[in-house]
Amino acid sequence: MASGLTTTVIGSYPKPPGFPCPDWFRVANGNDYTPKMYNDFCQSITKEEFEHTVKQATKECIAEQVKLGINIITDGEMARENYVFHFCRKLKNYSFDNLTHKVYRNGACHMDVPTVIGPLEPLESEPWCVKEWLASQALTTTPVKITIPGPMTIIGTTASKSGYYKSDKEWSLDLVKCINREIRALADAGCKYIQLDEPVMVRQPSVALDYGIDHATQCFEGVGSDVEKTIHLCCGYPLYLDQVDYMKADRQVYFDLAEKLDNAGFDAVSLEDAHQYNDLKLLEKFKKVKIILGVVAIAKSSIETVDEIKKRVQLALEHIPASRLTLAPDCGLGFLPKDILHSKLENMVTAARLFA
Repeated sequence: MASGLTTTVIGSYPKPPGFPCPDWFRVANGNDYTPKMYNDFCQSITKEEFEHTVKQATKECIAEQVKLGINIITDGEMARENYVFHFCRKLKNYSFDNLTHKVYRNGACHMDVPTVIGPLEPLESEPWCVKEWLASQALTTTPVKITIPGPMTIIGTTASKSGYYKSDKEWSLDLVKCINREIRALADAGCKYIQLDEPVMVRQPSVALDYGIDHATQCFEGVGSDVEKTIHLCCGYPLYLDQVDYMKADRQVYFDLAEKLDNAGFDAVSLEDAHQYNDLKLLEKFKKVKIILGVVAIAKSSIETVDEIKKRVQLALEHIPASRLTLAPDCGLGFLPKDILHSKLENMVTAARLFA
């Protein structure tokens, strides 16, 4: 591993040209996506064909990240239509035919979403996330991180049949059980980097402080100290690249959540900082965990220079030691054209290596 600050990515990677799987990132406007697109796609391709296509795309994605010098990579989420629905399709009683129109993310998004129609439990008798991770990790010696949506974010991106769950808290507890099964299997198989995606916490801080952070911690119950347990909280994807009027979550909420996150048992907290700069005094609120700091924006085509990233990191290091700082994009990279993506990541890695 090259010297300097550690680098990672957050989750998604652009799917290659001609990749057949429908993708939320590839519609003109995210609100135009519907799960029916994926339903229809599944009827048009065999399981074997799909698995072969995903493996080839994942292999290409992993090779690119390794070549760019990223220290902790992901599988690029090639099999996923988006980062939430892929997990929900593996749960019994999430209906992708009985859709509910939902306005969410504080009104920034509206979409027909899958609906809970009964008690949530795993669809398969054996954990399945571990199979995806093992297939990806077999393609490289570089550690592959796996990402899983958290309970608050799943609830915030789906719907429940009226009256089925008495409360979102009850709904969340069922999701915790399903997620924990997958995470424990990943840890048992040797996965050392597991990330829970919970951007909805920044939209609903009162819920996060009431039970959301506690439930996120419970998702990692039974996982040992040899696994880096990360929670990711960005301020939200826009609906398309370079959108200027998207209502992001209020980044000041990070201050409200910091103390509880720091004491919740996570090893790392992933925060957005490139799209809009935070007051870096925020980093002083975290006394224990590593901070994975977003230093390149994922929905802007403008490319951060090495010097811009270096200067931002220098400022961050006035508030947190280098031993607890990792550099990353703000969130997943699915929006970015490859040439822009490569330039952003190359500059991030170059800047990280300046801090030897």
